[in-house]
Amino acid sequence: MDGLEKVLLSWDEFGKLSKGFAENLKQRYGGEIDVVIGIAKGGLPLSVYIANSLDSRWDSIRIKSYTADAIRGEISLLYGPHMDLQGKTIMIVDDIIDEGKTMQYAVDYLNSKHGPKKIVTASLILKTHSAFKPDDYAQERNEWIVFPWEAEKE
Repeated sequence: MDGLEKVLLSWDEFGKLSKGFAENLKQRYGGEIDVVIGIAKGGLPLSVYIANSLDSRWDSIRIKSYTADAIRGEISLLYGPHMDLQGKTIMIVDDIIDEGKTMQYAVDYLNSKHGPKKIVTASLILKTHSAFKPDDYAQERNEWIVFPWEAEKE
């Protein structure tokens, strides 16, 4: 956690932020996105909500980038999407982009192995120091964000 202030995002705050973000994405991409892909685990709740809002199909990908002790480790694919993405416009969604390595890995993997027509990236929160800048994000923050589904572990 490197001395960063911890901020707990409540379910209510997550819901309001997600709703506004999904509405913005719908205005920007309405009808354009074929498949929304959530990065498990944190990106799943948001990606399902966005897929429903965009009336798009949904799938997921799981990329491991942290050890059990929340220490950054080697990035590896645990499982890929389950549907054909060839020639599709896809949106990759995660809850937060910290350094950006996970999202960059997802983009590179999907481009090289699944041949989509176009990839759009989206994250609820973008850390100010991130090397990867997604196409869309709801907030840019510096704190250590604890999402509601992580609060039980605190």
